[in-house]
Amino acid sequence: MTWVFAVTFGLLSVAGLLVLVRLLRGRTTLDRIVAVDVFVTLIVAATCVGMGWQKDGSNIALLAGFSLLAFIGSIGAARLVEKKEPYR
Repeated sequence: MTWVFAVTFGLLSVAGLLVLVRLLRGRTTLDRIVAVDVFVTLIVAATCVGMGWQKDGSNIALLAGFSLLAFIGSIGAARLVEKKEPYR
């Protein structure tokens, strides 16, 4: 079962690197906002996998709060950008 956690961490790391590239090379502000949101989601997923590996579920409430805060932040930033940028 340990190889499953190793493969999962590897895939999450590759996804994190790809998201960081998108964050740095994003063309619009909305691309960067989505990249930050996906990066936070990957951090939460990696933390959940780590908790499963250690068989310790003491941080579940903290992760739920962090996910909710990231979601609300992304929605707020997207609304601000939507008002500033003209429609195409």
